[in-house]
Amino acid sequence: MRLPGVGMRTVKTAVAVMLSYLVFVPFGLLYREELGGVLGQIGPMYACIACVVCMQSSLGQTMQQGISRFIGVAVGGVLGVLALSLGEAARQPLIKTAILGLICVAGIWVCLLIKRPTACGMACIVPCVILINDMVGVERYYYAAARIIETVVGVAIAFGVNAVLPDHRPEEERGDPEEQKSGK
Repeated sequence: MRLPGVGMRTVKTAVAVMLSYLVFVPFGLLYREELGGVLGQIGPMYACIACVVCMQSSLGQTMQQGISRFIGVAVGGVLGVLALSLGEAARQPLIKTAILGLICVAGIWVCLLIKRPTACGMACIVPCVILINDMVGVERYYYAAARIIETVVGVAIAFGVNAVLPDHRPEEERGDPEEQKSGK
């Protein structure tokens, strides 16, 4: 059995994740609720996740992944806030359970409708986290805004790292490794 190597794609992903974390540290933006508002909800987690998801072997693929991720977060933020607008009913466990299922269906449906299947995951994750955390009032808007900001930062860093660090593989070997395995 041949062990996988650590290539430039792996190095680029690691660099992007490290930079995504370090962007927030000087400003003390590490999910500190005492800061209040969006600043209290913002940190590096979604930026780092965006880097891991977006680090493809070409700038075009990075951009496509980033746009889809951003769309998914935006769709999910809207769905989560809409679900919370149901008020106290959304806090009842059985009703919340049904809402979680409906939100996942709605998120996936919207993303497929706009032909962004890779946005489906975030369109489901963001509203689920909003609902499960029982966010109320204006906090839910801060949460949604923070996730969008973090994602934009992560996508920008992934795009920059991918633009600056070279990919030494031949053009025919670039692309999604899962597609290459399946022979697509």
